[in-house]
Amino acid sequence: MTLGGQDSLAELAAFHGIQTTYTDVDGVGRQADPVVIFALLQALGVPLEQPEDAADLLRDQEIGALRRQLEPVVVHRMGRGEPISATLPDGTEPGSVWLALELEDGTTSRCQLAAAITGFTTDEGAGGNRCARVQFDLDAVAPEPVPPGYHRLTLEGAGFSDSALVLAAPSCPDGSKEWAAFLPLHALRTEQESGIGTYSDLGRLGDWVSSLGGGLVGTLPLYPSFPGPPIDPSPYLPMSRLAYNELFIDPFVLPEYETALETGTPVPVDQPSGPFAAPPAVDYEGVARLRRQQLEPLARAVCSGALPDRRRRFEEFATAHPELVAYAEFRAGRESTTRAGNPEPSAVGYHLYTQWVASEQLAAAGHHAKQYADLPVGSHPRGFDPVWSPESFVPGVQGGSPPDRFFAGGQSWGFRPLHPERIREDGYGFFSAALRRAFQHADCLRIDHVMGLQRMYMIPDGHDATDGAYVAYRAEELHALVALEAYRADAVVVGEDLGTVPAGVRRRMARDHMLRTWVFQFESTPEVPLPRPASNFLASLGTHDLPRFGAFLWGEDIDEREGNGALSSDQAREERSTRARWRRRLFDALGLPADLAPRLVTAQAQREILRYLGRSDAKIVLVDLEELWDERRAQNHPGTESVGNWRRRARRTLEDFSSDPDINLMLSELTTVRAS
Repeated sequence: MTLGGQDSLAELAAFHGIQTTYTDVDGVGRQADPVVIFALLQALGVPLEQPEDAADLLRDQEIGALRRQLEPVVVHRMGRGEPISATLPDGTEPGSVWLALELEDGTTSRCQLAAAITGFTTDEGAGGNRCARVQFDLDAVAPEPVPPGYHRLTLEGAGFSDSALVLAAPSCPDGSKEWAAFLPLHALRTEQESGIGTYSDLGRLGDWVSSLGGGLVGTLPLYPSFPGPPIDPSPYLPMSRLAYNELFIDPFVLPEYETALETGTPVPVDQPSGPFAAPPAVDYEGVARLRRQQLEPLARAVCSGALPDRRRRFEEFATAHPELVAYAEFRAGRESTTRAGNPEPSAVGYHLYTQWVASEQLAAAGHHAKQYADLPVGSHPRGFDPVWSPESFVPGVQGGSPPDRFFAGGQSWGFRPLHPERIREDGYGFFSAALRRAFQHADCLRIDHVMGLQRMYMIPDGHDATDGAYVAYRAEELHALVALEAYRADAVVVGEDLGTVPAGVRRRMARDHMLRTWVFQFESTPEVPLPRPASNFLASLGTHDLPRFGAFLWGEDIDEREGNGALSSDQAREERSTRARWRRRLFDALGLPADLAPRLVTAQAQREILRYLGRSDAKIVLVDLEELWDERRAQNHPGTESVGNWRRRARRTLEDFSSDPDINLMLSELTTVRAS
């Protein structure tokens, strides 16, 4: 199949948001395979049986679109003066049409369209159907400016009536200039070791960071891991983007634990521990078994009514979160069912209990320090989300990224992407719920792959990651959703805008006051070894997917890529030469002597770069705590099945590094230069 002579197929694809061409990260134009285009149209539910039918189907669908007076969703951005658009049947007088606006609180206002209209044109639509395109000011419908929220707009005239969800959103909150500490929670170790970090440990980490003047504590996404078997520990492919990770619960601070002790109910303790007792990697299967043994008797105590106040609060939580009740039923149903095919009630109660106490403990951690949270771009295809809201996802495809200089074969990330039209028809029910869950415990939220608010690279099942195409979303609507929920949470938003970034993404980010991502490894060059991030950035030395600072400084990542075949010997030699030239320029710019031992110069270079970033205009400087003791092992090796991915523990305990005078001095200096 070729696109030659099949312009109608390309036009039909464009009508449904499929981009048949794109520009890659190197500025090279790429064209999608027609077979991929056809497969994506079918996955999106377009009733196309063969490419030759595209022209007729496109005409019918364009005529159908003209019959809609309002889009299912319209956007009202506060203070921007952008009008709302509508379509009227040919010959309709605006004076005979009424607008009704019902606010989220139930307040309703009405006015004639003619009183709000700002623009009017006639158009020759598909099949010769004439119509009128009108634009109007939503603020003119109500006596007061439309407040932020989810509202309902209705357009009524002779023989027609249509309505739309209104997303009324201000810009994202700006936040203050500060620094943040980052450490994956699974990696956080304490002297009271339990094989994995806990929400209580996160609170203790927050106390220390706050005592040094730090503004935020960040970790990887705190969503439930896919339980398997085998367990998939990737925080970026969770069981659900609506739920909590029960493995991080601290059982021994729960009120019902004291009751269990008093009644003699056996609750297993964590494994014997000490500074050297922790395994180098998380045994997720072992931790999951232990947590179940610890939490099940506590769940039974609450569900039985032995603690009336806790039972009441548990029931209030269940009432407020029907999605987590459904999640608990889903988890329980994966384990066992009754003869009638329903999940065991005791298992449902257990899983709902873990969601409740995880939510409680994560909220408590936020009382110790502000939280820097992370929203993954997708969830596990066999997890809860596609079951709870199946219409929100595109079946038969995976989200990913096209080939680039780092991944010549592209990447397939394993999740089912959101369906661009059905999520609109559903009023963005799933996505808004996922945002509310993310912002509930976030003072600053990182949006992974923020380009996904504008388009997603989709790969049909059975195809390699090289065989995909971009599918567009209504970016103005998704950005409005993010801004609205950020406003309600009073949270700063950071967009991860690394990689192939289409036109318009960064312009929208700037308009929304959304911070961009600035990474020293990407920005520093031999020509400009000390670039300076601007005020609209979160700045860091690296990311969880990149080599550690010391490893990158000395080219250990080049050795690794040559060893695994990602680089030829000639390519590796060229990269080492470039890296050595960059390193010399960097040391010169930092004023470091060339005769220092590598360990000392690494520590000094990192310290000076952090001070430099601290003095910059960057809104937030993110410090990976493991870098402060020159950790060389990465948390993740993208595109690999490394057994260490998302499992490695920190080499030093919280008690150890928080009492290290050099680390305390370095972070205190960062506080000082940030404030100056």
